[in-house]
Amino acid sequence: MKNFRLMAIAALVLVALASCHKTDYIQVIPQESSCVVSANIAKMATDGDLANSNLMGVVNQYMGLITAGDAKQQFQHYVDNPADLGIDFTQPVYFFMAGDITGVTMRVADDDDVEKFVQMLNNQGLCSNVQTVDGVKLTQFLDDIVFAYNAHTMLMLANVSGSLVQTRQIAAQLMKQDKASSFVETEAYDEMDDLSDRDIVAYTNGAALSGELLESVKSLLPTGIRPVDIELFSSVEFKKGKAVLTAEIEGKSQTAQKLIDEGNKNFHKIEGRYLEPQEGFAVWMAMGVEGSWLLEHLKQNPQAKQTLLMLERAIDVEAIIRSVDGDVAITLSKDFDTEKGLAGADFMLMANVENTDFLRDVDYWQKTMKQYGVSMSRTKGNDYVLKASDYSLNWGVDGKDVYFASAKMFAANATAQRSQLLSSRAKEIKKSQVYVYMDLESLLKHARTGNPALDHVVSQLKAFVLKSKSSNSVEFSLELKDDSQNFLKAVL
Repeated sequence: MKNFRLMAIAALVLVALASCHKTDYIQVIPQESSCVVSANIAKMATDGDLANSNLMGVVNQYMGLITAGDAKQQFQHYVDNPADLGIDFTQPVYFFMAGDITGVTMRVADDDDVEKFVQMLNNQGLCSNVQTVDGVKLTQFLDDIVFAYNAHTMLMLANVSGSLVQTRQIAAQLMKQDKASSFVETEAYDEMDDLSDRDIVAYTNGAALSGELLESVKSLLPTGIRPVDIELFSSVEFKKGKAVLTAEIEGKSQTAQKLIDEGNKNFHKIEGRYLEPQEGFAVWMAMGVEGSWLLEHLKQNPQAKQTLLMLERAIDVEAIIRSVDGDVAITLSKDFDTEKGLAGADFMLMANVENTDFLRDVDYWQKTMKQYGVSMSRTKGNDYVLKASDYSLNWGVDGKDVYFASAKMFAANATAQRSQLLSSRAKEIKKSQVYVYMDLESLLKHARTGNPALDHVVSQLKAFVLKSKSSNSVEFSLELKDDSQNFLKAVL
């Protein structure tokens, strides 16, 4: 029994040590960090065969331009043998932002090797002499980046507003920071750790969002939630045949989370009513949605709002949208011009409506629209053609489905073959509330950027897919023409 207790205690000590070694280099990350990203560098390098990639060829080419002699040989050695840097790349590399501070932290495998690498940088005039403060070694790289390292952690730190002296002080403090004061002790870290099998994992709080990303997130949020009230967790996986990015918004307070949960009530799973678009389509998007919510969000988009105002002169399009309760799907043809937008595209929009009460006002619409230079004629039953100057739009009701279509798309609809491309995706589509499929192979067929590396990437792409199972989560996929290759290996 005594021996058993000793073994049990020893086991607990080993577990504690293992846990410490897993997070000790991460606990330099401040608890108040607004953005934290982890990257499994070794896994991505192996899966993508980075050593034999075109990217590595470019790196070697540029290194040959900026270095020569012994320096070139030394740098080349580290490129070929990254383990000799003294960094344990089998552990994730972490990038973080906290206020004006930006940092990168890595797990040290051998501090003697780190010392040799820093000395080489010093010999090349790229960093200053190393100073030791309370067991932490400090140097500065390229005048404004501080390197701090010890037996288990390498920290690189930059401060956009502070002096170099302040940055060194902050780096030294972070290297001594206890676990209780670090990001490791937050729920956000726990959620990131749950996703640690992904290649890249990121946490961002709403206060750190800016620009287009902020606007995109705001458009997904229910009314009443501010960006500062939410957290965004995302990840990237490079798989065979595709790269997958996921993102999920969570409320930082019970009130915010409650509003997010209530927002899901406006969406429901796609029924699959319009799963067979016309053959030769370029873009197909479907969602299961309640019309009043859809109308509210369309009005928040300037381009959509303008389209609504134009249609409103002819028909009460708001009344039609409010009646929507079910699947909505739009199909764009392969000659879709992204610069002209929807108004200049061949398209077919279908929507399931809960009632067709709006049809009783058709005669009134026909009488009032003339003052705006618009006319509408009935072709048969509840099918109509709207005409304004040189543009015509077909719309109508077929049972419980309302449709809007360009003249060309409408004319082809009766005779065109139906695409079976989405049939194999039916299950995943019906599990989603929003689903978008873009045929990149046709849309980017003649695209040329002038950059050979980027053109190579474009040439490998087959499709872009977006799917969302809730109003606060989304998954994006870039699919390759060759689904047997790892995505990174194919594009790099």
